[in-house]
Amino acid sequence: MSACEAATAFPPILTNLPGTSSAPVSRTIQNRVRCRLTREIASAVFDIAVSDIDRQNRAQAPICHARHVAMYLAHVVLQMPLTVIAAEFGRDRTSVAHAVRRIEDQRDDPDFDALLTRLERLAGAIDEALGQPEGADGRA
Repeated sequence: MSACEAATAFPPILTNLPGTSSAPVSRTIQNRVRCRLTREIASAVFDIAVSDIDRQNRAQAPICHARHVAMYLAHVVLQMPLTVIAAEFGRDRTSVAHAVRRIEDQRDDPDFDALLTRLERLAGAIDEALGQPEGADGRA
């Protein structure tokens, strides 16, 4: 089943919480889920525990790289503002901007670019399947 088929076959899970009214999920919860999605993708691909990606201190290079990819996906694919990503990752906005620049610079490597392209498609498809609350894309 493609991501588009899944999106139409299953109701979006980010628009309504089970057992509640049809009111959209708060933007805070949506941001938390979407950042968690990018951390989970980076964790699976780079074989780094999510708990390591979430660590507040400076870490080893592979952990930083996975965190940077997660931040990059949140900003570029999910179109989340740097300040929101920073809050969800426990970092400063400038740290997120630095992470995004580092990943963009690494795209000169064809192998890394191909990997990142696949991750972008994956993150976008999952986000689309999860659905977006009303107004998340600027429309009512």
